[in-house]
Amino acid sequence: MSDGDESPALRRALDVVVFAPVGAVLTVVEDLPEFVAKGRQRIETDIRNARFVGEWVVKTGRREFVRRVGNLMHTEPTTARPGPPGRSATPAPPPTSSRPEADPADTALVERTLAGYDTLSAAQVVRRLESLGPDELRAVHRYEASHRHRRTILNRATQLLDDS
Repeated sequence: MSDGDESPALRRALDVVVFAPVGAVLTVVEDLPEFVAKGRQRIETDIRNARFVGEWVVKTGRREFVRRVGNLMHTEPTTARPGPPGRSATPAPPPTSSRPEADPADTALVERTLAGYDTLSAAQVVRRLESLGPDELRAVHRYEASHRHRRTILNRATQLLDDS
């Protein structure tokens, strides 16, 4: 049977039933590595974007949380202990420890902001303080005060907070 003997309907049927599927399979096999690379790139980009947005949301939320807790801590009235009947209430005594308790939120923020903080010398920390915002500076100050209490770091953080 020559090309001239085939009817257009038969030719169309062969194209759809035989040649199109064979062409599709060959194209997929030949272009599979390219499709895989394109899919991987797309998913990795989406994951990077989602991670960035998530970290930004957590950082912003943490700042807001620290700010609100700080406002609450500074505006609450002093709690009073009831005394014996007939005597006036006395304010609660200050904590007996000279160092404040460590706050897990401060620990996480300091570690995220200054990776390996506990391994850094005071000079290394002081050099990096200028690049921090007020919330990070407060977290570093509270963390340092509750841990190693290095005066150079505490003093520099206080100076930078006073300047801002």
